Amino acid sequence: MAQVELKNLSKKYGKVTAVQNMDLIIPHNQFLVLVGPSGCGKSTTLRMIAGLEEITGGEIFINDERVNDKDPKDRNVSMVFQNYALYPHMSVEENLGFSLKIAKVKSEEIEKRVNEAVSILGLEDLRSRKPSQLSGGQRQRVAMGRAIVRRPDAFLFDEPLSNLDAKLRTQMRTEIKKLHQKLKTTIIYVTHDQVEAMTLADRIIIMKDGYIEQIGSPIEVFSKPTNVFVATFIGSPPMNIFSAEIINSNNNIKIKLDDNLYFDCTEDQKNKLQNKKNIFLGIRAEDIMPVENNINTSFWSFKRNVDIVEPLGTETQLFITINDKEIISRMYNPYAVNVGDELTFQVDPSKVHFFDKETEKAII
Repeated sequence: MAQVELKNLSKKYGKVTAVQNMDLIIPHNQFLVLVGPSGCGKSTTLRMIAGLEEITGGEIFINDERVNDKDPKDRNVSMVFQNYALYPHMSVEENLGFSLKIAKVKSEEIEKRVNEAVSILGLEDLRSRKPSQLSGGQRQRVAMGRAIVRRPDAFLFDEPLSNLDAKLRTQMRTEIKKLHQKLKTTIIYVTHDQVEAMTLADRIIIMKDGYIEQIGSPIEVFSKPTNVFVATFIGSPPMNIFSAEIINSNNNIKIKLDDNLYFDCTEDQKNKLQNKKNIFLGIRAEDIMPVENNINTSFWSFKRNVDIVEPLGTETQLFITINDKEIISRMYNPYAVNVGDELTFQVDPSKVHFFDKETEKAII
């Protein structure tokens, strides 16, 4: 069992704080993804767990054992980097077994573990090839195989797919997901790509400026973002966010989006918004629905001219303007739409998100 626990973990570079007082428990067999923009502290956190970066404060436990003072080789974790770090003069088989050879593992055991990794990753036909004879995806599979042979307590992935093209990234995401299902061990994975995070993770941590902004399952962080940053970072395209004003007249509360666009609040929304004046309102693109007929009278409805049309095959993205703000509507089962066409759009009020104007935190 390989639980990883971080207690009040911090890292400073001079006056710059990269990771701030992080408390986290990662249970055995969980696929945890750290995601966030460049410089948010996610890779630094991973490197501290691996022992490649000294910590400034706090404690790290692996299997209930404090590892702060242990060398990387003694922590029984394996790290997979984005640049593969394969030995160019060695074959695939030699690369896979080299760390075991250095550790003076018996040759019979090395062969057994290498064969196991080759079988898991489908490298049978590549055993004798050198890294220069492999594609990017094949090299990354070898890098993962080199981690597998060590039979670590936890796998650490530091943006392993960032050097691959879009098609290979999709294929390798599937490979990594299958790997986790086969090995049933703890994986801590760092990426700046929120699509990778959503498709791979059991649990996601969204980071910003060294802090954890939100922790939850992919569905939780997508459907219930804790603040504006998470709402716009998770989801593609990002959630539409724009300013709105709360108009409260004789307990009749309306939401004003612009001078010509007012919406009635639901009873639940009235309770949340009755003491607010100005807010941020968030609507995901798929929840702004163009309709031709069958208008739902319980939905918010408005008309807008289309500014830009982006056909994507199974869907079309429509760009419209509300209160001088560009808004994206995602149209499934698309039909022909031209720039300048006036369409009726509907929004289910229950799908709308509200955020405090000052703190940018979700209004719950």
